[in-house]
Amino acid sequence: MTAGRSRRLAVAAMLTLAIGLTGCQKVTRSVTSSVSPCFRVLPQAHDAVGGQGTFVDVARIRGRGVAGLAPRLTATASTVTTSTSEAPLAGTTRDVCLVAYKGTFNVDRIQHLRGPNRQGHYALVVVGVRSQLVRAVVLTNVLPKPLHKH
Repeated sequence: MTAGRSRRLAVAAMLTLAIGLTGCQKVTRSVTSSVSPCFRVLPQAHDAVGGQGTFVDVARIRGRGVAGLAPRLTATASTVTTSTSEAPLAGTTRDVCLVAYKGTFNVDRIQHLRGPNRQGHYALVVVGVRSQLVRAVVLTNVLPKPLHKH
């Protein structure tokens, strides 16, 4: 093989790689600003469930929506919350990420577990967007909106 031909093949390979990578870059500004912080907290969420389960979905819940999320979390977990220490989002109005995992969960390995429910097909992890701290983990058999089964 000649030096000229190998150089042309190398250039062609680099162009193919560059075109392939730019095809994956189509992310709108709204997606970047609303979802990106939640993808940054996936390691904390994964650690909170003790590395158990398979990632299902992630959603950002903004401001006032966070207060409305608390009853949905406790309702999907089939729990009756009697104290604010058991409420997953008591008094919270800052943006949070809701991360869902599906699987069989050993509760001894889950950090920040809330509510009396000790089993469920899904583990829902609530993580603060700004603090990047896990606020709660709830086990449930139903995914609340806005999460979807994929």
